[in-house]
Amino acid sequence: MTWTPVSVRLPRSFTRVWVLTNTGRETTGYVKSNGEWHINCERIRATGAKVLRWKDG
Repeated sequence: MTWTPVSVRLPRSFTRVWVLTNTGRETTGYVKSNGEWHINCERIRATGAKVLRWKDG
């Protein structure tokens, strides 16, 4: 699978995908029903990282 920029499209709500953050880290995450990203790794989430790209896992 190739990385999809979040500006192009988002995955379906609550579908777990791999995400690439602005800090260069990879982890899993999902989009909530309101369109917000949730990063599953607490350590990465605590840095305030933003999701740039995602791919199916």
